[in-house]
Amino acid sequence: MTTFHQHLLNQAGDLWGKILTHPFLKMTADGSIPDDTFKTWMQQDYLFVREAIPFIAVLISKAPVELRSNLTQVLPALDKELDLFRKNAEEHGVNLENVRPAPTCHAYLQFLMATAYGRPFEDGFTVLYAAEKVYLDSWMEVKNNLNIASPWESFIDNWTSEAFQQYVGWLGTTLDDLAKQRPDRDLQRMTDLFLTTARYEYLFWEMAASGETWPI
Repeated sequence: MTTFHQHLLNQAGDLWGKILTHPFLKMTADGSIPDDTFKTWMQQDYLFVREAIPFIAVLISKAPVELRSNLTQVLPALDKELDLFRKNAEEHGVNLENVRPAPTCHAYLQFLMATAYGRPFEDGFTVLYAAEKVYLDSWMEVKNNLNIASPWESFIDNWTSEAFQQYVGWLGTTLDDLAKQRPDRDLQRMTDLFLTTARYEYLFWEMAASGETWPI
């Protein structure tokens, strides 16, 4: 029997393929990515991780009691990621102060918080799973195709670590439990949110690769 999280991945098959073969990831793996391109991603993803903290906090406030402890542990993990960004920014001369979200990052963050505040817990949890699963699979793709020493190795290691793999695995199995005995309309809504999140993740690579800025 196909689990719900596997059903979501099956639904996103073509999109997932485009995400994992995006030039941003390919260039990171083969060492050809321009420093400015990667630094643009660093700035925007730093903002995303920073704003993911209130997103998780809202999810915790809505979570079933038995899930609160594990979700609470996500907060220090995000703080650790922020430290990772700051350390790399210092080493590579990247400014993280007063950075403005690019249009895609801004829209993604608004989607994140609107889902957390305005929708049931299982919807926000679906978005969380989608975002983390994309990062696990994306950075595993980089790691598996890495053919030279990378100046960005600490980022690759962070999102391919055993701990992160276990965390994403827990998100998937917990999402399966949340989906049990849900009416079809709820499952369809969760599926739509999963696909929307994956599309934003694809656009995030596009944003970094193109150096997206506000047009005016």
